[in-house]
Amino acid sequence: MEANATSAWVPQFPPKRDALAIVVPVTVIYVAIFVTGVAGNVVTVIVIWRCRCMHTPTNYYLMSLAVSDLLLLLSGLPQEVYSIWIRYPYPFGGAFCVLRGLAAETSANASVLTITAFTVERYLAICKPFQTATRAQAPSRRHRVFKVIAGVWAAALLCAGIQAMQFGVMVTDILGRQVPLCAQVRVLLSHSFEAATLVFFAAPMTLMCVLYALIASRLHRQRKEAVGHSTPSSLRHVAAKKRVIKMLAAVVTAFFLCWAPFHAQRLVAIHAGGAVGPGLFDGLTYVSGVLHYVSATVNPILYQLMSRKFRQAGKDTLAGLLPNLAWSVRRRASRHHPHGPRCGS
Repeated sequence: MEANATSAWVPQFPPKRDALAIVVPVTVIYVAIFVTGVAGNVVTVIVIWRCRCMHTPTNYYLMSLAVSDLLLLLSGLPQEVYSIWIRYPYPFGGAFCVLRGLAAETSANASVLTITAFTVERYLAICKPFQTATRAQAPSRRHRVFKVIAGVWAAALLCAGIQAMQFGVMVTDILGRQVPLCAQVRVLLSHSFEAATLVFFAAPMTLMCVLYALIASRLHRQRKEAVGHSTPSSLRHVAAKKRVIKMLAAVVTAFFLCWAPFHAQRLVAIHAGGAVGPGLFDGLTYVSGVLHYVSATVNPILYQLMSRKFRQAGKDTLAGLLPNLAWSVRRRASRHHPHGPRCGS
């Protein structure tokens, strides 16, 4: 009996996916994130681009953030969905493996550097107003912002390149079968992932927390001064500043909540992957992956919820785009049906 059981045993390949009870809900969540994230960030870019009233330093930073979020969604999410259904073999080749890593790291780096840049810009505008350009120097302010954004993307791409070049297609043996996987295949810089967590997460978050504390203190003093010498314009000015700061603080908070699990999972995988139970590690991987992509869809929602100016600009932009779209559709239809559309009998 024992001999029969032993001879009947056949080695099994590791499962290519988890149970459908896990994979299907995660896929549905990813599809929802992709649709809402792409639509929301495209609308954000269009609104800021088309509306002259939205051409402010802060909004230029928000447009840069929307572009980085679009890059993350378009380059990462389709392959992420594929990989949760088919873990191996990796079919896309070494170049795509490197490019996908480059896009993901560039997007992540650009996002945190952009958020840090507009936090510093708000701090200077509110706490050091005499060191910033005046309204009469608006063109020079725009040029400065464009230079900062260009520097952000250059630094993000350079640092991402170091990370991405460590990846490639590794062929591993699974029960005598050669299986290609996209994985880290070389070390160009020791402790590069730990350094990335420090430089692109821990240090910027610490700086932003300090700056927002200083901004809040300054606004509190300004509000007390405005109440003491209360004029409608001074009170409105302070209230407008507070609304902007609340929205930006919400963006920073969302960034922390979405990216902290990602960096935690990465560090656990490097230093304690074997010490953590597979169930717990898989759970952390799924949660951090979902939140990683939620970070790319939450910002447009925050803008609409917290900024009346953004909501109005969005309505005005859509109101202008939809009639043009309807006119274009009617024009194409009239070419095919000169007498108008036919109705069913």
